[in-house]
Amino acid sequence: MTIISHSVLKIWTAWIAITKLRGATLGIFLTFVAGLYVFCLRSDAAVVTTDGFVLKLDGKPFAIKGMNYAPVPTGAEPKYIPYGDYFIPYYANVWKPDIDKIREAGVNVIKLYGGNPDLNAGAPGSAGNWKAFLDYCWNNGTKPVYVIMFSYTVGNDIRDGGTGLSDYIRQYTELVKSTVTHPAVFGYMVGNEIYDGVTGNPQFWTNFGKLIDAANDAGLSQGKKPFLTTATNDNFTPAHNWPAIQLGEQSGKLKNIDAWTINVYRGPVIGVPGNSPFTQYAQLINALGKTKPLILGEWGTPHTTRPAPAFYGSECVLPIKNLDDVPNSDMGTGRPYYASVPVADFLNSQWNTIIDNIGAKSEQVCVGGFVFIWSDEYYKANNPSSQQGGPNGKFKGGAYAGGYSDEAGYGVTSSVPQETYGGSNPPITRTLFKGYDAVKTFFNASSHSGGELY
Repeated sequence: MTIISHSVLKIWTAWIAITKLRGATLGIFLTFVAGLYVFCLRSDAAVVTTDGFVLKLDGKPFAIKGMNYAPVPTGAEPKYIPYGDYFIPYYANVWKPDIDKIREAGVNVIKLYGGNPDLNAGAPGSAGNWKAFLDYCWNNGTKPVYVIMFSYTVGNDIRDGGTGLSDYIRQYTELVKSTVTHPAVFGYMVGNEIYDGVTGNPQFWTNFGKLIDAANDAGLSQGKKPFLTTATNDNFTPAHNWPAIQLGEQSGKLKNIDAWTINVYRGPVIGVPGNSPFTQYAQLINALGKTKPLILGEWGTPHTTRPAPAFYGSECVLPIKNLDDVPNSDMGTGRPYYASVPVADFLNSQWNTIIDNIGAKSEQVCVGGFVFIWSDEYYKANNPSSQQGGPNGKFKGGAYAGGYSDEAGYGVTSSVPQETYGGSNPPITRTLFKGYDAVKTFFNASSHSGGELY
């Protein structure tokens, strides 16, 4: 802000010297200065663009070393107040220590799953009630943690139009106008896994295009083109590829989507030869005549496991166990935790696969992705107060480090009780799992921007 003030002061002095205020009314002069102030402010905002299959930040190659951040505490569910939007001053005792550890881990972008414009958006350019959080992420430009913001949507509501669609358009318009010029804002996720059951309906794509265009126009109204993406499940089949990507692009309604995000869980090397999402995406997007990069919106593994069941594919054995507490000697064929591998090894293998597929060549269309997830989310296994297995308790073999997809156990750090959140409570303290240590090591092995990974 000091730099902006000095810039305006110099221009002010020059204006007076040149014009000596000849015929210039005070109103015109103040309007001129205000316009220059806004211009200078906007020049600090992150400019995220794509160049073919390369992601760029302020004109330089940038690879996403990301973390999904949805700090829902033990005992809470996002369907209740604050609806997953913990990114306001009241919860500073949560997000300040979290962002400190996220920054230490070399994360350069976080992706949010909560955001409530009706409660927290402010006037255009103000950043609303998220300003303190975004300022902390920005950190005066020193190792900033950029933010992809989010507001909740449902695919059926978009398809059906009416009040639901109108509300979403209003909310994204307010969200983008409020935050797009903040230097920590990387972009916006418009829809996460909302496509099942609606992809074949042309009206959905017409309405979704209106929502995307509204978000884009909201940014342009503030002098900045917002970076927009959307996430689909990894429901690839050779016959239908990813229906949302194929049908969405063929609809002609998504010209303002800058990149596609896919949430991918295909084991330690993210697929096997002949079943690589990177190759599959490249083939699809090139066939569609597009050059929109691929972002892995979710990748990772639960840190939970349990002893071997009586036979492959049987229901889970409870209670679940933290894989960090299982000695390596108990992992492997014929041992109590026969399908398990250390979480750090699993995540390392995944990241190595990702960086092998970051690049500007036609077969390398990925620009990085987001580890799923920062902290455990107990409510996802149908008991917000206790860490449970499942809800799908089937043995998944090598698809996950512990052999099971336990929704409550994906965190690289622990959940903490709801009563420790907010107000005058001291800063929270999370347990850092071995997955966190792995992420910290391999993310910090590259520069902050990760641009050299291309």
